[in-house]
Parts: sequence; structure tokens; C-alpha cells
Amino acid sequence: MLQISQNLQSIYRSYKTIPLVLSLAVVIDYALTFYLAGGIERILKYEYSPTLVYAVEHNIVIPYLMFTVFFYYAAGYIVLKYLWDSGIYYVGVYIILLMSITHVLGGLSWYVLSAWYSNTVLALSLTSVVVTIAVFGYEILRQI
Repeated sequence: MLQISQNLQSIYRSYKTIPLVLSLAVVIDYALTFYLAGGIERILKYEYSPTLVYAVEHNIVIPYLMFTVFFYYAAGYIVLKYLWDSGIYYVGVYIILLMSITHVLGGLSWYVLSAWYSNTVLALSLTSVVVTIAVFGYEILRQI
């Protein structure tokens, strides 16, 4: 049990590893979307992400997915590296993990097919935005 705790602590402390979780979650999200949606027509009609719809319409899904995975990793890495020595590193990890969960649940929404479920996933996504803005505001006020 101690070894598991130490492994989790080392992952938590690695600003290089945590963004990999987010990148993997994005891949899972889009894999589930394309597997469970049942066809391009359903993705074009029901997909929430306008950027994915654009990529599907213009047949650039693979480059879009590669760019998205790279962007999410780079953004997560930069943010966590910047926050590493701060007192709010844990908030950065929380937001990245919340975004990861949101992506996986978003991919599963094609299986659940419920407005309530989709709204819950959207609320989780908005929660990460609200927490980010609140912590940013807190840090600005703290610096004044």
C-alpha cells in the first residue's frame, strides 16, 4: 500500500506526467465518439464541439486530433511547470484531471444518449473554467 501511495505522489509531483493523462483522455474521447456515434452524419448533427465538426466536415480529423493532443499536453505542461513552486500547483492538477474526466465522459455520452448526462458533462467542463477564473482572480488579489 505504501508503494502505491509513493507512486501516486510521484505522478502528482510530475508536471511532465499529469498532462499525459489529459492527452490520453482526449484520444479516448474522440475514439469513443467515432466508435459510438454510428456514423459521420450523427457526429455532424449532434457533436457539441464545433472544432471537431469543422474537422469532420473538412476531412482533417487526424491532423486535428494530433494538434489537439499536442496542444493539450503543451498547455498542461507549461501551466504546471509555471505553478510548480507555487501554492496553487494542486489546483492546476485538479483542473487538468477534471478536464480529463470531462473528456472521457463526453466520449461516453454517445453511449448514454441522455440530455441530463450531456448537461452534466457540460457542467463539469464549465466547473473547470469557473475554478480557473476564480483561482486566477484570487492570485491577482493576493498579489495586490
